[in-house]
Amino acid sequence: MPDAALPSATRLQRLEGRVVFAVKADAEGVTRLDRLYQSGSARLRLPKGPGLEGVLINTGGGLTGGDVLETEVIVAAGAHATVTTQAAEKVYRASAGEAGVVNRLTVAGRLDWLPQETILFDGARLCRRLEVEMEPDATLLAAEATVFGRTARGERVTHGLFRDDWRIRRGGRLVYADAVRLSGDIDAQLSCAAVAGGGRAVASCLYMAADAEARVDAVRDLLRVEGVRAGASAWNGLLALRLVAADGQALLRAWAPLIEHLRGMAVPRVWRC
Repeated sequence: MPDAALPSATRLQRLEGRVVFAVKADAEGVTRLDRLYQSGSARLRLPKGPGLEGVLINTGGGLTGGDVLETEVIVAAGAHATVTTQAAEKVYRASAGEAGVVNRLTVAGRLDWLPQETILFDGARLCRRLEVEMEPDATLLAAEATVFGRTARGERVTHGLFRDDWRIRRGGRLVYADAVRLSGDIDAQLSCAAVAGGGRAVASCLYMAADAEARVDAVRDLLRVEGVRAGASAWNGLLALRLVAADGQALLRAWAPLIEHLRGMAVPRVWRC
């Protein structure tokens, strides 16, 4: 039953949150915070340490139908920032509507967009969108991982919705578009050989830089991990990867070394907490 049809006394409270995080380089080339806006349940913290690392926090503790989180990241020329999340984002069963996550990235310098995995519970409904506008000489490392059910507990997502759309523009021109949609009995669909072959954890990664195509062979070597099926392709200055594993732990065994290789440094500190 949609919320509009519920009596006002029983209408469900919805989570809304928005973060705008902008960085720039100072005269010495050091990346500094330029602007930070946060509202609702969305927060961003800047822990002390080498480099500028923004950590997104959802104080609502998870998402369900009707909840909306929006994040906008702006990286000026000469600046380098990493954005991740405090923990895995959990998407719970929805009684009505879908949870919406919209991430908009504007990159003139370098951005490593590295949120921790999203976990979908049975009955979850999630529509997620990644929109990127980048300059021709900018560098982007964007990665998203999704786990369907708490596999350690034997959970399965037998009904729900997962939609994930990526749109990447470089110099104003659309250079990469990807769309994933799973609905209904997601567990049965993941069991199909042409979808995930029984895997319950999937990840997508895009690396866009001057050396992207030259790194494809090294990346393919890193992807040879037991229990993980993966592929990598490179063209027109971008490197695209997809991984499938039985569960989140198996995925992480391949995921973390891959991220470290592409960014030339360790994974974000919160990944290791």
